[in-house]
Amino acid sequence: MRMTKLLFVSIFVLLLTGFHGASLQAQDAIPSSGTGMKDMTPQMEQMKAQMEQMRTQMAQLQALMKDSMDKMAAADAAMKTHMETEQASMKSQMALQQAVIDHFQTMNDHMQSMADCMAMMPDAMNMHKKTGTKMKKEKGMMGDQK
Repeated sequence: MRMTKLLFVSIFVLLLTGFHGASLQAQDAIPSSGTGMKDMTPQMEQMKAQMEQMRTQMAQLQALMKDSMDKMAAADAAMKTHMETEQASMKSQMALQQAVIDHFQTMNDHMQSMADCMAMMPDAMNMHKKTGTKMKKEKGMMGDQK
């Protein structure tokens, strides 16, 4: 029984101390009507100035972000145009290369057919060579006569 009373009293004292400490903290937090408000006025003004500064910085940041996004959109459009131009240029270059290849193939086919025709006429080649030398000799003689 004595132990129970002692335990009860110690708990009671602890509760009283806790309540008393809490009420003292509340009194410290709430300023008195006269002097506390005067002390808080500069803090309030400082907080208002900080808030205004933060609004200004936020507005500047938003303006910078909008400017950056506009520049990025312009750069994207320019890049798209450039890529389309490059693609068209590559197509044109490939078409030109194909035309050159086709022309060379045509020339090669023509030369091959001419070679085949010449191979079929060996006497004509010999006659042409003989006539070519006679003509040169005749020209040389004509030049001497002048």
